[in-house]
Amino acid sequence: MDELEFRRRVYTDPNDKHPDFLSASTDHAANRQFLNEMKDFNHKLEQAMNVPVPKGFPDTLMLRHLLGEPKYREGPGWRYLAIAASVAFVLGFATRFIHLPAEASPGLPSIAQVALQHVQTEMPFTRYVDEQVTLIAANAKLAPYGARLSDMSRVGKIYYANHCMFPGGTVAHLVIAGEYERINIFLVPMDQPLKMESQFAGQGLQGEVVPMQNYRLVIVTDMQENLKQVTDTVKTSLEHII
Repeated sequence: MDELEFRRRVYTDPNDKHPDFLSASTDHAANRQFLNEMKDFNHKLEQAMNVPVPKGFPDTLMLRHLLGEPKYREGPGWRYLAIAASVAFVLGFATRFIHLPAEASPGLPSIAQVALQHVQTEMPFTRYVDEQVTLIAANAKLAPYGARLSDMSRVGKIYYANHCMFPGGTVAHLVIAGEYERINIFLVPMDQPLKMESQFAGQGLQGEVVPMQNYRLVIVTDMQENLKQVTDTVKTSLEHII
C-alpha cells in the first residue's frame, strides 16, 4: 500500500483492522506517526463534543416554554447566529482533515496558517512522491476552479496534482519542482471562509496569496526560493476558463 492510499484510509477510518492497513502502519515510521496523530485528534474531538448538559438546563428551557417564550425571534441577530452556526459546522468538519495550530486566532482561520500547516503535514509524502503528472491530468484537477495551465514549459515538472480539504471546502493542490525544494500551489475558491493575508512566512517556509478571478492563488515555497519569481511564473501560466 502506497502512502497516499494509506492516508486516505486513515482519513476514512483510523481504526481500520485490515491486514494490509496494519502492515503499512507498522512498517513505516511516517505512517505510524500520521496514524497516531489522527487517532489523537479524533479522541480530542470526541472529548470536545461530549459536553455535559448543565444542571437544571432542561428545566429552564421548559419554564421558558411555559411562560410563552416565542419559538422564533424576529430581527437580524438570529439570522446572524444561524449563519455563524453553519460556518462553525463547516469549519468543524474541515478540521477532520486539516490540523490548525493551537495558536490560531479566534474567528476565521488564517489562509496562511492553513496553507503552512497543510504543507508541513503532507511534506513526508509530497516531498518524495512523483505521480508523473501530465498536462491533461493537471488541468483535470484545475478545471473545477475555473483555471487551466496553458503548457508545462513554464512551471516545469509537476510531481503531484489533487484536490485537498481546506476549511470551507476543497482546493486544488499542485506540487512542482523548485530550484531548491518542491513548491506547493493551491487554488482556493473565493467563497471559502478564510482570513486573508498577502504574504507570510513560518516553519522554514514562505508564501504569497494572489487574488485571481475565481480563486485565490496560494504559493508556498522554501525560504531559499525566489518567491516573487515563482509567483509571477505560476500566474502567467494559469489561464481563466470560466
